Amino acid sequence: MLNLSVGNIISYKNESYKIESFIDINTILIKKDNTTHIIKINEIDDYKTTMNTPQEITQIEDKLFQEAKRRYNIIKPILDNKITTRKEKESYAKKHNIHIATLYEWIKKYKTTNNLFSLLPQYEKRGGKGKSRLPKEVEIIVDTFINEKYLSSQKLSISKLHQEINATLSKNNLPTIAYNTLRNRIAQIDERYLFRVREGKTNYLNKISPSSNHFEVQYPLEIIQIDHTILDIQIVDEKYRKPIGRPYITLAMDIYSRMIYGFYLTLDAPSFYSVGQTLYLGFSPKDKYLKELEIDGKWDIMGIPTTIHLDNAAEFRGEQLRKVCETFGINLDFRPKGSPNYGGHIERVIKTLNLEIHSLQGTTFSNPKEKREYDSEEKAIFTLKELEKYITEWIVNYYHKKPHIGLKGKTPEQKFIEAIKGENNNLPIPLKILTNNELEVARLSLLPYEERTIQKTGVQLFGISYFDESLIPFIKNTPNNKSKPKYIFKYDPKDLSRIYFYNPLLQEYIEIPYKNLEYPKISLWELNIAKEELKKQNHKFYNEYDLFETILKLRKLEEESAQKTKSHRRRKENKSVSKPLKEKFVEKEVTKSDNSFKPQIKKFEIDFKDN
Repeated sequence: MLNLSVGNIISYKNESYKIESFIDINTILIKKDNTTHIIKINEIDDYKTTMNTPQEITQIEDKLFQEAKRRYNIIKPILDNKITTRKEKESYAKKHNIHIATLYEWIKKYKTTNNLFSLLPQYEKRGGKGKSRLPKEVEIIVDTFINEKYLSSQKLSISKLHQEINATLSKNNLPTIAYNTLRNRIAQIDERYLFRVREGKTNYLNKISPSSNHFEVQYPLEIIQIDHTILDIQIVDEKYRKPIGRPYITLAMDIYSRMIYGFYLTLDAPSFYSVGQTLYLGFSPKDKYLKELEIDGKWDIMGIPTTIHLDNAAEFRGEQLRKVCETFGINLDFRPKGSPNYGGHIERVIKTLNLEIHSLQGTTFSNPKEKREYDSEEKAIFTLKELEKYITEWIVNYYHKKPHIGLKGKTPEQKFIEAIKGENNNLPIPLKILTNNELEVARLSLLPYEERTIQKTGVQLFGISYFDESLIPFIKNTPNNKSKPKYIFKYDPKDLSRIYFYNPLLQEYIEIPYKNLEYPKISLWELNIAKEELKKQNHKFYNEYDLFETILKLRKLEEESAQKTKSHRRRKENKSVSKPLKEKFVEKEVTKSDNSFKPQIKKFEIDFKDN
């Protein structure tokens, strides 16, 4: 991860330069002696490097993650220049019961990547050192006491807890534990969770959560809010231009500047996948995305936020999302029940977007009184792709450029870039961005995964065979009394033509295609429908050839039925929309004869309401 700010030193063409200023979010002015260059951020050497490749995020043991977080919390005051002198650092290291050399080593490691990967314990290289050596019976008693006695409003001290644990262990003729062993174990517990369970919800909300009226943010990307909604508009399929239903949007917003951080549009209900796609767009530079949508403008926001505010929906609570965010130093802050103000900013911008959509043909409005005799399905003209383009245009060339009352008359993009540049007598704010390699790791880590063994024929996922020569070193003849090891395989639900194998030796993902390269590209949705169809036909024993034959037959039937029913049109559209950022955006050409509509983006500005 790169920490970019005016005055920082970066490497360009293997030489050190100082950042003089930001031209925009993607472009900087750098200087060395009397030589200056204006370069794109992606030209910085460290941005392009493949060094320090992160490991697979989602499968790292949670105890290791907690230890990495503990180490980070220890070195953070030094990183923040709150502890500066050698004497202060030595005293600080002694306080935390670590050697000064260890402290410096952790700092050095962290500065190489600026993420938690560098602080993960390398226990596998140290003969098991650091792993718990307590007998299982002792482990159970220690964990029980911590959960029931320490993590409670009783607020038992560590010293008292240690006494009670050892008394119980002695009573059961088990070995006692050292005080430091218990203290180190408690130090791995998340501080926010610890505060909440010991101090109570009220104190937690008063000291950690925002107040009941408002909360202040001090810099860009300090707090991002994410929420979902179903949009007040009927959309049509691409081929027949007939209604197929209302889409969902997942939207993320930077509270400091009110800039839209990212969004994802889909016909599916909100999920981990839609949250992941929204975050990935937020992490990324957006010039390529705009070019693919053929939009003239700039969407100058990207990077890693400090905190993300979320509600308590299941798609936000998953272990996978938590680990991805913790790896890059992002704190997940969940909205307390009964605190509607917590997501007020994002809810207002979603309301503003829906009000804008009320001006479009096909709107459903927000209540029956507004709708009256308006036939939303009859008036619908936007496909999902066209609506994505419209919303992006609205964000980039209207919403970001409109003066905002909450920003004292400044526009969102002005507010954001002024802080990054350090204008108006303010110090420049560092911008934390992911390198190319880290962006790819983030993209893959935000995809779902399965664990599979590797056979001589390759790997099977969802009943489909995949193969690549890179799998050969992992094909082993295993004795009958031992099970074969399982490996991680990521997949994109919208495209099962390839999966991603995490090579534990290289610590990187490798793309694995179908074993039979003649098979067509399919989605997981199509595959599951085909399996249901074969089950209805009492095909108990079928192979992948039968699956693909069934998919092709269903596609043909769907094509014939698409003009007849909305459900078939909706299914067909859902398989071809909302492509990942890296895929090429291709807008389908239509003719006047099929009664189609292609938005004239240049005319949108005069239609935007002053909301």
